[in-house]
Amino acid sequence: MNSTTDIELVQQLQAGNEQALRDIIERHRERLFRLAYRLLNDRDAASDAVQETFIRLWRHARRINPDQSLATWLCTLCARRCYDELRRRRRHRTTLANLPSDAINPDAMATDELLALLHQAVASLPPKQQVVYQLREIECLTTDEVAAATHMSADQVKANLFVARTNVREKLKHYGI
Repeated sequence: MNSTTDIELVQQLQAGNEQALRDIIERHRERLFRLAYRLLNDRDAASDAVQETFIRLWRHARRINPDQSLATWLCTLCARRCYDELRRRRRHRTTLANLPSDAINPDAMATDELLALLHQAVASLPPKQQVVYQLREIECLTTDEVAAATHMSADQVKANLFVARTNVREKLKHYGI
């Protein structure tokens, strides 16, 4: 991959350059997959969300403002796709409440098991809190970047993040973690 900037790639994409699309996909697909996978906890659904994100990028390339962050724009598209999928799954979501509390001993757990519990705690959050938590805590976006990606105000992001952190902490505390 070359050292072309995102702005240059967007301009090339808007001119119909398919190689620019391939370069954008190569540059951003791993981050988008991590985002989608952490939100959906399903590799196939995450792959579908990322693929749909890049299809929308190609279809709506002319709508992209080259002065705005391409990464934020892509995260917005991907997060919206994940929101839709999470809404469809809401009734079937796995929560920590389904786990037998006497089966969990945090001192004897491997890191993978602790991460699985954390992931389940995050998965039990409402969709807005999940996306905000994922983007801020896992993807390390700034509050302003999360606000841009989710179309919330910075105060809304902070409020959702506070509630999400509190809820995750309480779910993990229930198991002595």
